Amino acid sequence: MADLNLPITTERLTLRPYRPEDVEPIHAVLYGDEQARRFTGGVWEMAVTRTIIEGYIERQSIDGYSFWAVLESGSGELIGEAGLTPLGADNEGPEVELGYAFAPHAWGHGHATEAGRAVLDAAFGPLTLERVVAVVDDANAGSRNVLAKLGFGAAGRRRVYGGDLLYLVRARD
Repeated sequence: MADLNLPITTERLTLRPYRPEDVEPIHAVLYGDEQARRFTGGVWEMAVTRTIIEGYIERQSIDGYSFWAVLESGSGELIGEAGLTPLGADNEGPEVELGYAFAPHAWGHGHATEAGRAVLDAAFGPLTLERVVAVVDDANAGSRNVLAKLGFGAAGRRRVYGGDLLYLVRARD
């Protein structure tokens, strides 16, 4: 796998590896926010958020990819996360999953689609992946729409993350 040149910048966003100082801001806008977490297992305690972010930092150093902090380029505000991780609650893979989540105030502005495109460009470019998968709750119409815009196709269902989720696949063009 080739080295990925981070941060990734898009027209409106910057995707960069998480840092320890991101724990409190991401907890405030995402992991500790009930509305933001309604389709992804509910809110977490700060200690869980810290463990998750530390895991993303470690995965980045080991695998060369992970979930990354997403910041608005103009303001520098941390508004969510996007990236890649091995599919499964224990990150067992071998499939690599696209994931993204944003603070509710950032919804409806195309950020998930923009970040998702950037992540897929990295996945199919420097990371040389042949395919990327995604899972989504049936009720999450917004995320289903984003995945459709990103070219993912339905491929059945998967029992993962404690639920029976839609399973989608996107292959390299």
